[in-house]
Order: sequence, then structure tokens, then C-alpha cells
Amino acid sequence: MTFEFTAGAGFDFLKGFSEQFGAHVSGNKLGIPGHMGQGNIRRIDFSDNFKLLIHQYTLHEDFVLRRRAPEAVSDLITIIFYNSSLPNNQLSNREVSFTCTKLNTASVEVSSNDLNSEIRFPGGREIYFTVVGIKAALLAELLGPTDPNELIDRVTNGNSTFLYHLMMVPEFEKALKSLAEADEADPLNRFFYKVKAQELLYHVFSKLAKRENKKQCHLNNQDVSRLMTVRDALVADLSEPPQLRDLAKLANMSETKLKQLFRQIFGDSIYNYYQTVRMDEAASMLRHPGVSVSQVGYQLGFSNLSHFSRLFAKHHGKAPKRYQSGG
Repeated sequence: MTFEFTAGAGFDFLKGFSEQFGAHVSGNKLGIPGHMGQGNIRRIDFSDNFKLLIHQYTLHEDFVLRRRAPEAVSDLITIIFYNSSLPNNQLSNREVSFTCTKLNTASVEVSSNDLNSEIRFPGGREIYFTVVGIKAALLAELLGPTDPNELIDRVTNGNSTFLYHLMMVPEFEKALKSLAEADEADPLNRFFYKVKAQELLYHVFSKLAKRENKKQCHLNNQDVSRLMTVRDALVADLSEPPQLRDLAKLANMSETKLKQLFRQIFGDSIYNYYQTVRMDEAASMLRHPGVSVSQVGYQLGFSNLSHFSRLFAKHHGKAPKRYQSGG
């Protein structure tokens, strides 16, 4: 199943989805029809320039959600909070596609409106993600006066192409959980949603503002496509540390350029990003019953379990055994 739409001015996501799949819409809530699965999509409109979509459903079949960039590019900024494991999220511009493969970690993506988006959902898996759409001028007003920051300026000037990735952190998870559990009968629920949406924006841009304050490199179609190929290769086998020369060859760019662009989008060096994903994967594996610390360490390529324990504690604040026991 595929739902394709263009996020242009005046587009009503719920109406378009309803018309294609025969879904019932009541107010600002769409119920997933029984032949597709179960769950719902909620839309909260704070204004024409600020909207929230909350997706919570399980579908019988694989599903593709494909957003096309409008012909008249607007200053809309899209922020997607993936709070579940997605196998494949593909963003592309009008000329060249590029893939960003999800692992077992949730994430946040901030992108300009001139990028297409294609998200593939597997059938039979609970899906939960939240989308905040906000115009650049309103975002700039909400953020208020800030110290000069190249990244924030790029996002809020309304005419730049950008893509930024952040790891899911407890601050995001807490706010998203509050949104998911909000009392829809509360007469002030719209106000509650708005406060939580702004809280999410605060956490996102607080973290982005802490990235290196340096001139942002221009992103062209070919470079972005190659960079996402590198990211896929980087996390494809977490038991093998990345070799910069091999990744640069894969990207067909210099090592210097690859390092610059990777840090710009992902906010960290290639090796540090690899280790963070590796330790997040270790934490996910340790949450499975019956899995030993040694099994996890060896599977992730560690021959020295003491080194694995030290690295895990550095990332998660406690040793693997203590983490596994909940201590």
C-alpha cells in the first residue's frame, strides 16, 4: 500500500488519506479502517503556520508514505520524531534519491520542504511517530533572539536546503509519551498539545544550537545521496569499525569533505557516531531476556570484554551487567 501526497499550501493530510483508503474522519482524528489494520492519526492545528500530526497504528501490510515536494517551495520546516524502529526512511530531492536506514534506534529528522520523503513501514509492527510542521518565520519568533548561529540561521531563513539528524534522547521520549497519553476529553487538550510541541522544538533546537557553530557546507544532490550510502554502510555491520579511506572511496569524495558533511548532518564524527549506534544496539540487545553480556560484546566485535564494559559505561552511565539488571 502506498499513500503519496504533495505537502503544498492548503493540503489536508487526513482528508487525502481518507479519500484514498476509505478511512473515517471525525473532527481531527482519522481511524485506520479495519481492512488496513488498527489505530489512528490525529492532527492538531495550532495555526496555519504550526501543525502537529500523531501517528499510532499497526497495519496488516507493508505501507509506504511518500511525500513529494511542492512545485512552489515554501518555508515549511518538517520535524519527524520516530519513536519506533523503522527499517527504511528515504529522503530525496527532485533529482537524486538517498537512503537513510534505521537500525534499532529511534531518531529525529529536521528537513526543509524542498526534500521529498519516503517512509516504509513493515506490516504487523506497531508504528508510532510524530510530525511537527512549522513555518520558518514562526519558528524564528518562537526561538527568539539568539547568539549568531550558522545552523539556526540556515533553518530559520526560509530559503535553504537542509537535513539534520539527532539521536532519540529521554527528553524527546518523555514529551512524546505525554502526547501519546494525552486526555482527548480534556477541554484544554489543544493547549496541552501546543505546550508539548513547543517543548519538543525547544529540545531539538537546544541540541542543534550546541553543534559546532561554523559555516554550513552547501548540500548538493549528489553529495547527499553518497553521504547516506556511507551512513548505511557504517551501520550495516557494527562488529567492524569503519575505515575512513574505504568510506571516502565509497562516497567518491575526499576524506576531508566526507568528514565535514557527515558531521554537519549527524552532529558527530564518523567514528563517534558509529560507537554511539553500536552502544545503543548493545543496550537494545541487553534488554532481551536470556542474553548475556559476553554474547552481546562478542557479537558486536569486541574481543576484550573489559573494553566493551568500559565503553558501554561511558555511553550509558553504568556497566552492562548493572544496566541489564536495572540497577
